[in-house]
Amino acid sequence: MPVVLRQLSLALLLLLAAFPAAGAQVGSTTDIIMGRVIGADSAPVIGARIEVTSAETGITRRKTTNERGEFSIIFPDGGGSYTLRANFIGYAPYSVAIQRQADEDRLEVVVRLTRNPQVLQTVTVRANNNRDTQQDRPTPGSTERNLTPAQLDRLPVDKGDLASVATLAPGVVGTSATDSTPATFSVAGQPTNQNQITLDGLSFGSGTVPQEAVRSTRVITSTYDVSRGQFTGGQVASTTRGGTNNVQGTVSYALRDPSLEFVDESSASFGQKYQQNSVSFGVGGPVVQDEVFVFGAASLSRRTNPLSSLTAADALTLARLGASPDSVQRFLARINSYGVGATVPGIPDQRLADQASAIVRLDWSLGDEHTLTLRGDWRGALQDGTRISAFSVPSTGGNLRTMGGGIMATLTSTMGRFINEGRIYQSSDRQNTEPYLTAPIGRVTVASVLATGEQSLTNLQFGGNPSLPQETHGRLLEATDELSWVSAGGAHRFKLGALLNADRSTVGQIANRYGSFFYNSLADLDANTPSQFTRTIAGRDRLAGSNNVALYLGDAWRTSSALQMTYGLRVEGTRFPNEPALNPDVETLFGRRTDRTPSEVHASPRVGFTYFVGAPSTLAGRGAPADAGGGRPGGGPGGFAGFNQGSWILRGGIGEFRGRISSNLVASAVEATGLPGGQSTLTCIGAAVPTPDWGAYLADASSIPTQCVAAGPTPPPTAFGQRRNVTLFSDDFGAPKVWRSSLGASRRFWERYNFSIDGSFAYGISQIGSRDLNLDAAPKFTLGVEGRPVYAPASSIVPGTGATTINASRLHPEYGVVSELTSQQRSTSTQVTVSVGGLTLQGIMLGASYTYLRSRDQQNGFGVGGGGFGGSSTAGDPNVLEWGTSDLERRHSVLATMTYPVRAWLDLTAIGRLTAGQAFTPTVSGDVNGDGSRNDRAFIYDPANPAIQGDTALVNGMTRLLANGSSAARDCLLGQLGGMAGRNSCASPWTPALDLQMNFKPSAFGLDRRFTLSLQLQNALVGLDQLLHGADNLHGWGQPVFPDRTLLFVRGFDPATDRFRYQVNEHFGVANGRNSAYRIPFQIGLQGRLTIGQDPRSQQVRQIFGGANGRAATREDYKARMQRLVPNPFLTTISLDDSLKLGLTPEQKTHLLALSDSLAPRVDKLVGEIADMLAGAGSNPDPQVIFARMSGKTNEGRKLAEQAIAQLQAAVTPEQWAKLPDSVKSLPMGRGLGGGGGEGGRGGQRPPP
Repeated sequence: MPVVLRQLSLALLLLLAAFPAAGAQVGSTTDIIMGRVIGADSAPVIGARIEVTSAETGITRRKTTNERGEFSIIFPDGGGSYTLRANFIGYAPYSVAIQRQADEDRLEVVVRLTRNPQVLQTVTVRANNNRDTQQDRPTPGSTERNLTPAQLDRLPVDKGDLASVATLAPGVVGTSATDSTPATFSVAGQPTNQNQITLDGLSFGSGTVPQEAVRSTRVITSTYDVSRGQFTGGQVASTTRGGTNNVQGTVSYALRDPSLEFVDESSASFGQKYQQNSVSFGVGGPVVQDEVFVFGAASLSRRTNPLSSLTAADALTLARLGASPDSVQRFLARINSYGVGATVPGIPDQRLADQASAIVRLDWSLGDEHTLTLRGDWRGALQDGTRISAFSVPSTGGNLRTMGGGIMATLTSTMGRFINEGRIYQSSDRQNTEPYLTAPIGRVTVASVLATGEQSLTNLQFGGNPSLPQETHGRLLEATDELSWVSAGGAHRFKLGALLNADRSTVGQIANRYGSFFYNSLADLDANTPSQFTRTIAGRDRLAGSNNVALYLGDAWRTSSALQMTYGLRVEGTRFPNEPALNPDVETLFGRRTDRTPSEVHASPRVGFTYFVGAPSTLAGRGAPADAGGGRPGGGPGGFAGFNQGSWILRGGIGEFRGRISSNLVASAVEATGLPGGQSTLTCIGAAVPTPDWGAYLADASSIPTQCVAAGPTPPPTAFGQRRNVTLFSDDFGAPKVWRSSLGASRRFWERYNFSIDGSFAYGISQIGSRDLNLDAAPKFTLGVEGRPVYAPASSIVPGTGATTINASRLHPEYGVVSELTSQQRSTSTQVTVSVGGLTLQGIMLGASYTYLRSRDQQNGFGVGGGGFGGSSTAGDPNVLEWGTSDLERRHSVLATMTYPVRAWLDLTAIGRLTAGQAFTPTVSGDVNGDGSRNDRAFIYDPANPAIQGDTALVNGMTRLLANGSSAARDCLLGQLGGMAGRNSCASPWTPALDLQMNFKPSAFGLDRRFTLSLQLQNALVGLDQLLHGADNLHGWGQPVFPDRTLLFVRGFDPATDRFRYQVNEHFGVANGRNSAYRIPFQIGLQGRLTIGQDPRSQQVRQIFGGANGRAATREDYKARMQRLVPNPFLTTISLDDSLKLGLTPEQKTHLLALSDSLAPRVDKLVGEIADMLAGAGSNPDPQVIFARMSGKTNEGRKLAEQAIAQLQAAVTPEQWAKLPDSVKSLPMGRGLGGGGGEGGRGGQRPPP
């Protein structure tokens, strides 16, 4: 083998890369080391003893070769770096270092035993394609990013929050958490519920895990591997840590304290300051050396912060909310007079949130062929003061309790060239939320004149909570099995797999169970004359469940050293165990059966590729270069194979992805069949609205009305105004599906920098929607000026309030909404991401990406499930589908990260984001088209229109709004004057964010950098805003943006002109961060992390940079190490002449000796320079800095190695060249210093720490 590159492989893999590579490689689950042992005559050696030791865990596995001289050894969580030793009587011992490339799981090596003792140098051995049963490695064409705990520990991010970690991948759109919903994310414009989170290869219902339990997190935004399924968006695949032969662990503590939080707060509650204490720990080790291991981790946190409610808001906060203090005081006094307190005993002053979780894992080696892994997990949470909004009083909230857990078993077996891996997971989760008050909710539209002169309208709330109480119990059983086989030549790896997923749940929740009273004004509240009363009446809990199965067959095909492909077919099916009852009346009236549930079997083909432009022929048979898997574009430097630095790498593919049908949809159909005892709704308007008796409702919930009063526009004799709802499935209903394609290219430049560009297109088919079969779609009249069709007669609209009732728009008045769930909607998403990343000579790791996303979809006015609960809008017939900008589109986004090793004991990291605003729709507060839903888009009135000059309130309101409103809102409205607002035609401003973290790693006091103290600067832009502009002139940097989307409020109806009377909300579109009621603070957080027991990272550093007797290694130490381990390739060829029967002539030997003498001085010079660098780095340096400084030497060594290969090949005959082992005649195509997936990096590039 060429001297210099072998030497650099040693220096950069054994002496240096062992440290960064270990950090980069921990993302893998299972490695398979395979190979064969041959003697000097190339005959197989039967019964040779093979020992493989993991460099990371210290675990040793043993095997003897079979009758063909073959062996295979499985290493779950081995880490990717191994030492293989072979022994057989009569032969010299053999030792080789094996380094896994970024995307490989199968490492194959040919061991050639000789009669003469020799220790071979570090070699990166061949790996046969990617094995994805572990679901954690890139495959050809994929786009993904691997993030290890070592990286995440240094960055200002919560590594236990998987949704937050996912947003570190370019193009991933994050959505914020609320007090009742977790943070989520969207990929390729797909709905957030069409992502998948897995832990150790199986579905995981929780988005958080103990921090110390996470071994690796991989964010997959595009893949063509048929073993991955049940999602149309993205997948977050995490793996847990297992025990090793070394007893080791970590303990960490994090503090957030209000005294370290700074904000221009108008009130303590809305300043978003909070107190949080978090503790996490993990520890593991051997039960039986090399056989049984255990690892356990747990985390506990408590967070308290003031309640953000109407009673906690001061005058400035109320103005930002669009309400005047006088109006709010009047509101509070009136509800108090009705006996509805703003607060009640038991409601805390502080919102309390406790969270705890734990994971225990046992790994057991069952002989040579089998490995068993058992894992148990538990989680629990408590929240007091949940479901309370800024516009409601505290008594509208409740308390939340959750608890869950599961147990998992994995059995990995090897049978020659067959590998089988089976998994099974059973989990259970419970959640219970109880309201503070069991009563209807009251909603009051309040008009306020603010200090700025603008007139604003807000909806204030009191009483109960329409979504409470709620109790759910869910159970999940998931099992997978995959059998894979590698062809003898290693060109193909076929895999056959199956999945079973069965979930069951009981949902004890009825939306609007106790009813809602709507008041049009404070005057109506004073008079206790609501304009409308609605209530959902249902008699039982919902039972939900689904059975999902999948079969897949795929092949990873290495057609050549330049081209790799993956292709296959995935067949999926779904059945639901609970079938709704048949309602013959619905079948007669609407021609639909209520007893049908969706059941389908669907096949999805996929194909992906990775192509290395200009891959040299010397790679043939050597396995994949470091980037073979694809991976996230852009990214850190490193791991390109040491060849063709200026070459392009192309990747892409096309395939279909099938999501899952929510079992809750079937539960809704089971509940809402239209049969007696099923779900029904009550809608009362005008004189038919019962007069509320709030005191009686609080004393006895059974006194809440179940019918309208006799008078009023409520037809029927049946059910006293109740209308039975129906939910059913269309005949063609199926799971959502998306065809996705991508094409990307990447290139290394200037040695340490990478560039990539990736484009993708997604076409969604069978997207889920609904339509109301009971809507009489023949308009009864058309609104004047607007031209909007109305589906209720003008006589049914209450003139004084403008209230309408669903009853007037029904084809069959005995039924309410008859919602047919459909799969007819479509969506498109086009995305382009450009990324750059690299490592400066000072060791600064930089990465930046820009993503352009254009996402459109079809929606109608009902969304999913009808009844207006889908968040959709309409400007006419609500059953008609319309194309529009997706709610999840963020047109532009920029992501940047930095890791700066300031000193060996200090580094600075940063995450910066700049995201385009979210699109939103101008809406009307009320039902103006009479379809029974509050889903109407606003008409943008031109104040100069002569037809409305008599409506001075409307004209003056629009005039003031267009003159004084925010620039973004004004531009949006001006572009649509005189017409109906388009869906998502407005947008909030861009949102910047910047988080910083400083990590102190002292080596004094015997800590040896085992302890890290991190200082986190969260929301640093808020702090900069305060510092640069002062509290009185803030620009709103880093503050959240929640624009007011309601443009018009209905105040009445004029039957003479067929026009609604509106009041303009002059607070519409107010979106500047400085005017937001919620004030995110600039926050200084403290975190300490201590490693206990043996730290593999520290051990590797000491082994690399330590000398004898614990002293620091000297220049001569380093030089001696490299010279001992670096053989001379020309002398090696001469020494193999007899054993390999090369037949070298005297002239050839003389020539090889001359080549050796010519290369030796240059090698000695390079060895000396590297030794100087290593010696000058000290005993405990930052490997990232050393790598940056040595990158030039790496390139120099590669060039010398390429020259040596050419000279050696020219000096021997083709027959002699064919007999030489690969370790002598080809470059070690390892990752160099690279790791798996970088800063948005492709597989095989070094990720940022």
